[in-house]
Amino acid sequence: MFEIYSVQTKKEQEEICGLCGVGFKIDCLAYAARENDKLLGVVQFRILGEYAVIYDLAGTGKPAAPEVLTVLGKSALNFVDLCGVKNAVIEPEHDNLPQLLGFVQDKDGVWRVNLEGYFSGCCKNTI
Repeated sequence: MFEIYSVQTKKEQEEICGLCGVGFKIDCLAYAARENDKLLGVVQFRILGEYAVIYDLAGTGKPAAPEVLTVLGKSALNFVDLCGVKNAVIEPEHDNLPQLLGFVQDKDGVWRVNLEGYFSGCCKNTI
């Protein structure tokens, strides 16, 4: 079973991002996934006032395990929701991950999700 944790230092975040093949973004928050001390993935995200942006959602494996990336993404969205932010977007280069996380592409091609009620109720957004 893997665990998700918040990355506590920018040095650790930079190292994890390098291992996952994504660029380190100093102004982002990050969560990582590990199983038995083995790094599985990272999510980098940022709250920008009324909305949040998920910039990177990447794993160490090729291909990355979708269940790890989905849980990482939902962990970031949960943090955002608990901060009172109810809207999020995700950068588009994440294959089918936006749909797995409940994002919907608008007419301008932006992947958006409204977090109002996202985490309430039984099985609304399942993995």
